[in-house]
Amino acid sequence: MSLLGRAGLDLRSWAKSLRASKRIILICIVGFILALLGLRILGTPADTYLALAFYHSLSSDSFVPLIFWIATLGDLIWVPLVFWLYVFRNDSSEWTSSLILAVAMVSAMALTDILKAAFNLPRPSQVPSLGITPRGEIPTNPGFPSGHTTNAFTVATVIWSRYPVWRIPFVLLASATGVSMIILGLHFPSDVIGGVFLGIFCGTFVLGLAKLRSSK
Repeated sequence: MSLLGRAGLDLRSWAKSLRASKRIILICIVGFILALLGLRILGTPADTYLALAFYHSLSSDSFVPLIFWIATLGDLIWVPLVFWLYVFRNDSSEWTSSLILAVAMVSAMALTDILKAAFNLPRPSQVPSLGITPRGEIPTNPGFPSGHTTNAFTVATVIWSRYPVWRIPFVLLASATGVSMIILGLHFPSDVIGGVFLGIFCGTFVLGLAKLRSSK
């Protein structure tokens, strides 16, 4: 047994996991690219128009705390979920679920940071001509893809596979998280759409990897 060393690496499972869900993975990749090229780069006027429409749809700032709370819940709900499933539940299947969710979230956050740095695209509030002031927080990192949306849809994807009864609530929460980020002036619609596909990709990939691991 060794923490480091080439003998313990199992990169073949990565490829097998991608192949096992190749249809969903392909849809996610195509969807992500379309969000980036079709909406953010080539469809900038439409992206901007939708961002402004969502931002100005909020007539009163009294709702900002609620919308910000929804976005925060969607972003961070995985933390208590992992803790609950691993610490409080006396079921090996739920221990497995906690591990899958934790690995999926680490993957999602790492990929999000890498892609943000690689594309380095601004948020609506970082484009002075739009006149959008961020509500709730003032982030300084790039906008594409939306990290909150990626996290929320990663969780929703894992829950969709592991807990069918909870599918609708978590998909609704993930969707509300993405919309909230646009209303708060923190993201363009393209950022959110990219986050949707990235989250589904991360969740699907780790679920496939877990299935391969359990079969060994």
